[in-house]
Amino acid sequence: MSVLADPQYSYLVNKQPLFFQFWKKMFYYWCKFVFLWYTPVRVSGRENLPNESAIFTSNHNSHMDVALISAAAGKSFNYFGMLAAKDYWFDSTIKRTLTNFVMNLVPIARKTEERNGDTFTFDDTIELCRAFMDQDGRNLVIFPEGSRGEPNMMRPFRKGAARFSVHLNAPIVPIFIDGSFRSWPKGRFIMYPARVNVTILPPIHPSDFVTEEDSDHYEQINQMTKTLEGQIQQERKSFYAR
Repeated sequence: MSVLADPQYSYLVNKQPLFFQFWKKMFYYWCKFVFLWYTPVRVSGRENLPNESAIFTSNHNSHMDVALISAAAGKSFNYFGMLAAKDYWFDSTIKRTLTNFVMNLVPIARKTEERNGDTFTFDDTIELCRAFMDQDGRNLVIFPEGSRGEPNMMRPFRKGAARFSVHLNAPIVPIFIDGSFRSWPKGRFIMYPARVNVTILPPIHPSDFVTEEDSDHYEQINQMTKTLEGQIQQERKSFYAR
């Protein structure tokens, strides 16, 4: 059976019920309110937002980074999906349903897993991402560092964002976030008032790196990853030098 026919992923493949759309939009407006009055957010570079579906990436220091990307793009959580470990987030219907109130999670296997007797593969994740992004110009959020880093630090980028960009033929939107580590750093349970800056950088298109002659795209994915990390690092250095 194709992964697209699996009923537990129908919320990614089909238009979601209005009930879940409503709660995602309400959570988005609540975040916008917080970013206006409690943690004032300044966004620059909105002219760099592509008109097509894209993969949004940023440095990652806080749980609030996903909400900051959504607010900066001016699109509710209905228009964003996040990759999530299949063995943790999809191991129960209750967990999957509760999460769907605020976020669209796309399963990815951290190890070989069985799906209805079949192995859940990277290609399954790509199929779900493509089906998700084909509806209403929806997007993915991928943090190339893998997890939240130490305050005001950047870890070396992993290749996931570039790999998905190549397989989905979708541009990457690099974003630099300053201040989320002050408002809600790793280890704190509540947000503190702090000013946050979000800078949207020019998109990176896979067609600028990959040609029809390329086979496994290994070198091209490496180059895209270096370019992505370099753009965000450069903006980070420029921002703190001002």
